[in-house]
Amino acid sequence: MILPGMAKDDVVLVKADGKRVEGLKAVVSMRRIVTFHTDLEIEPKDIMLKQCADGGQEAYLVLDPMFNRAGDGIPENYQITVRKVAVPE
Repeated sequence: MILPGMAKDDVVLVKADGKRVEGLKAVVSMRRIVTFHTDLEIEPKDIMLKQCADGGQEAYLVLDPMFNRAGDGIPENYQITVRKVAVPE
C-alpha cells in the first residue's frame, strides 16, 4: 500500500500535445508510477519524466493510467502502468 507521504519523486507530466505539468510528486518504479495528483487527466501515450538526484532524467511512457477512488483511508490516486523509454529531446 502506497500512501501520499511516500510520494517523494519529482515528476513532470508531458502530454501528447507537448503541454508540461510540473511540480508533481509520485512513487516511481520500473513498471508503475503512483501519484495522488488527481486534479489532472493522465492518458495513454503521455510521458512522465522523473527528475533524478544526479540531475538526470528518466522517461516513462504511460500505458494504462488507472484511476482509483478514495477508500480504506487512502485518497484518490492514479496507479499508472508505464514502460521506460529514452528521454525525449
